[in-house]
Amino acid sequence: MSRLTSALFFMFFLLVLQACQSNRQANNYNKTQIDDNGLLFLKSGEESTLASVKASGLAIANSKNQRVIQFAKLMIDDHTMLADDFKKLKTDNQITDSAIISPIHQQMINDLDVKKAGAFDKAYIQMVINDHTDQIALYKIVGQDKKNTSLADFANKMLPGLQAHLDTAKFISTTLK
Repeated sequence: MSRLTSALFFMFFLLVLQACQSNRQANNYNKTQIDDNGLLFLKSGEESTLASVKASGLAIANSKNQRVIQFAKLMIDDHTMLADDFKKLKTDNQITDSAIISPIHQQMINDLDVKKAGAFDKAYIQMVINDHTDQIALYKIVGQDKKNTSLADFANKMLPGLQAHLDTAKFISTTLK
């Protein structure tokens, strides 16, 4: 009788253990999984967006060129919305770290802050061109990612806006003296 009770208890224990394991696997299927490349995209994209907003704020304060100022206002509007989209993506994918501006971008912003008028305009527009060129390359890579489909869809959706910023910045660059 004691062996039968022990055997039944052992079988019950295995059944409970199996149920817990199955439940854990089911829970993992319900969570969106982002791999290292997806995480790098989220961090890089959000950080670049924050740097663009900060640099564009300086453009409004330091530039005397109306084209540059209008472009900076557009950049702030668009990149503020983009930052909100990145925050939503991070929340949806259970990523809780907060973005900060990288030391490299912060140094670029510090260098911009001491420039005025024409020198500022050229440096700001060149920063936008360089950053958007890099970001577009990253978005194109992520846009082809079959593992992170939500990020691929997001990247492909955002590419035309980034390309428009790059094209506008290149045009403005040709008008600066």
